Amino acid sequence: MKSSGRTMTAVDTPVKHAGHAKEHVRGLNGLRALAVVLVFLSHKAHVETVDVGKLGVWIFFLISGFLIIGELHRNRVRVEAGNARREAVMCVFFMKRALRIFPIYYLLLLALTIAHALFYQRDVDLGLAWHYFFLSDYWIGVVKDGWPGTVSHFWSLAVEQQFYLVAPFLLVLTPASRHRAVCALVVLTGVAGHLAMHAADASEPLIYACSPLNFALLALGGLCGVLGRERGLARAAGHCSTGIIGALGVLVFATQPVWSTLVLPFSAAGSAWIDIGLALSLCVLFAWIANSPGSIVVSALEIKPLDYLGTISYGFYLFHNLIPSKLGFAPAWFAAPTWVHTLCALTLQFALAVLLAHLSWHLVEKRLLELKKPFEAAIARRLPARRLHSQTQPR
Repeated sequence: MKSSGRTMTAVDTPVKHAGHAKEHVRGLNGLRALAVVLVFLSHKAHVETVDVGKLGVWIFFLISGFLIIGELHRNRVRVEAGNARREAVMCVFFMKRALRIFPIYYLLLLALTIAHALFYQRDVDLGLAWHYFFLSDYWIGVVKDGWPGTVSHFWSLAVEQQFYLVAPFLLVLTPASRHRAVCALVVLTGVAGHLAMHAADASEPLIYACSPLNFALLALGGLCGVLGRERGLARAAGHCSTGIIGALGVLVFATQPVWSTLVLPFSAAGSAWIDIGLALSLCVLFAWIANSPGSIVVSALEIKPLDYLGTISYGFYLFHNLIPSKLGFAPAWFAAPTWVHTLCALTLQFALAVLLAHLSWHLVEKRLLELKKPFEAAIARRLPARRLHSQTQPR
């Protein structure tokens, strides 16, 4: 089974624009909710006709790139204007990422380490040491060449963490005017690398977890964030025709396993181009959603259940694959037909994942995220903006 997912590490949906006023990007939490549901269906319902797990992961990558690269771009603009120091911007960035990702992730890994030593999946190599260092993608694609155990879905967390280690140095130290070119270069490099891996007949787990196309998707999300600041492009992205084109592209490329068997089989090279087409189509659809706050689709994504599931989606993603797949069959043992057994099991597994994510959010994640502002203020005092510093110096 493919174990796919994305860490929902980028949780801050407010976006600061040129005027530094916060604007809520409507629909992003709903998209997160949709993404975790797709990943859940891949892992628990074993939907394989369409790779819904890949769709979910790639949606997360686009959201993360949109938010993180957009934030770094705005901060670079502040640095160039003398309103912030590079050192402070990078310290704040790493502090925010650490508070968001590390606490619940390492608490869960510690619990898994103890449980694995005592009773949990003792006959399976979970590769826990690799997960501690965010090398899950390398462990799956290179070391194991497969998806063993119930923590293989951590691979996408590793991809994003690797992105977080490189992105601030690449963007905060590069002039803001070149950020679009940097993102475009990452996209082109990722596409070329993905084609090369398919041409070399690389294994499915290696391509899935280690393809540079994963980083290209993050860069595509970043391009949506950077280019969306230009009114003309934002207006074009928000046109209904853009959404229709993106949706049709996603429909065609995502259902390739279905129609290719009826029309003509695809070679490895053809499958690579299908992936690229799907990535670009998702990007177009995402750009439309980000620039169409008043659309019916975005309003649907804003309904409270979806919004809350998106809020707790990081915890949901971490926990969902650890819940026993057979859970829920016993209460439906005497039910008929058979599909009721499966539906009952899936419902209970989903509900338990939501409960665990809810507890994680309120007991751990939310409380630690409240430390961001005090830490950010402390960093600002320690590393004041050069303009502010010069204004306070005695003449």
